[in-house]
Amino acid sequence: MNRKALIFDFNGTLLWDTPLHNNAWDLFLQNHQISLTDLEKNEKIHGKNNRDIFPAIFNKELDEATIKQFVNEKENLYRQLVIESQLQLALGATLLFEQLAERQIPFTIATASGIDNLRFYIERYQLDQWFDIEKIVYDDGTLAGKPAPDYFLKAMQKLNVKAADSIIFEDSFAGIKAAENARAGQIIIVNSTGADYSNYPHPCMTDFCQFDPVRLC
Repeated sequence: MNRKALIFDFNGTLLWDTPLHNNAWDLFLQNHQISLTDLEKNEKIHGKNNRDIFPAIFNKELDEATIKQFVNEKENLYRQLVIESQLQLALGATLLFEQLAERQIPFTIATASGIDNLRFYIERYQLDQWFDIEKIVYDDGTLAGKPAPDYFLKAMQKLNVKAADSIIFEDSFAGIKAAENARAGQIIIVNSTGADYSNYPHPCMTDFCQFDPVRLC
């Protein structure tokens, strides 16, 4: 049996923060007099990186300085909401990390979040207890956003694992498509919002207690 490795999306998967991101986006959009439906938010925002999001919601090309300004504005709103909500990692996540570490099963995070949010998560949730920070894949400006497979392919490379031996946990439609495009051996949908995933052929779970790492050994 080949060695398996687990790759976790972060937002909406390990941290069920979709409502907080939506609230932050609502505040941002309101400040800029932009209106988007929930479906439009899902298509233009969720699972994607900021340099793709802002031109999409403003419906025009934006220079790097303007995008950076908008990123800082929106993410400051979001981080404050996370602090106020006292949101914790998803049910069963830390137990799963401990079980994986005990069994020496490699795992990492592949997130479309930028470095400022990643540092915030590492400090707030003490991610360095379980994760090799150097192996976390984030939006460093060099990777094509989901649904392109780049984030997951880079995570596989960092874990030194083949795509066929990778198990990816995702929640967003763009992220699921990215995992499919990466040809992951298994994709597990984490339903953190009650969304309808019935059109997907992948198993779906609602907390990490439902995943048994023993079957990987």
